[in-house]
Amino acid sequence: MKLVLDAKALLGEGPHWDEESKQLYFVDIEGKSVHVYHTVTNGHEIHRFEKRVSSVVPSKDGSLIVTLDDGIYRYHPHSGELEVIAHIEADMPDNRFNDAKCDSAGRLWAGTMGTGNAKDQGSLYRLERDGEPVRVVTGVGCSNGLAWDESKNCMYYIDTPKLAVDRFHYDSGTGEISGRETIIEWPSKEGYPDGMTIDSEGMLWIAHWGGGKVSRFDPDTGKRLAEIEVPALYVTSCVFGGERLDELYITTARVTLSEDEHTLYPHAGGVFMTKPGVTGTPSRRFVP
Repeated sequence: MKLVLDAKALLGEGPHWDEESKQLYFVDIEGKSVHVYHTVTNGHEIHRFEKRVSSVVPSKDGSLIVTLDDGIYRYHPHSGELEVIAHIEADMPDNRFNDAKCDSAGRLWAGTMGTGNAKDQGSLYRLERDGEPVRVVTGVGCSNGLAWDESKNCMYYIDTPKLAVDRFHYDSGTGEISGRETIIEWPSKEGYPDGMTIDSEGMLWIAHWGGGKVSRFDPDTGKRLAEIEVPALYVTSCVFGGERLDELYITTARVTLSEDEHTLYPHAGGVFMTKPGVTGTPSRRFVP
């Protein structure tokens, strides 16, 4: 396990490996910033926003698609221009966006979560090419990990408070999902399931929020195959990157650490990398 960037993010999240630029994108939600780590030069860019930013996905047109508290936006990193694509849940001020990813067709899937006392008031949305968001899942506590396996026509999804991983039948042509079922019951007393990625063998890698590790699961049996400890208590997400997609980049948080925990985990909020012995699948860009 290697610390590749001591970002000291309050709430590091949403890593995205961009094959074309050899850059790792991620966000600091509570730090209201998008981070770009240049793996070739070790350069580090920070783009700051006025609102919390919960995800970043490069677009085919050179812009970045970001989810802020209240909607989906297009951000132009060279000019700093920010364009709204869609305002979401304007009637629910206690909600904010959380995790988001693109499927292989370049559709953005982005979910929300409540920040107040009300439970299960979030949703999962699919952004269509015409810029119209479609609500596809309701009653969500905290919309989190997403992954697709087109060889099995399925999409995997994590609603963190459920302490489970669910699977949908997924139509790659239309983006329609159906037939939700729980396939993994989360291990007790090992934190909460957070961000997720899928490797080239169809196995799921899931971050343990409050559990200090990432685990590899077989989605067909629900069994854990491996686990990797991370020197941070709050592990938020992971993504495969590198020239051969054999490097697993892991984001972490420090926002809720106690004084003693800061001492135990001095690099919490950093980005870590390990080579787990398997290759991953590519992150997908947004196709406008």
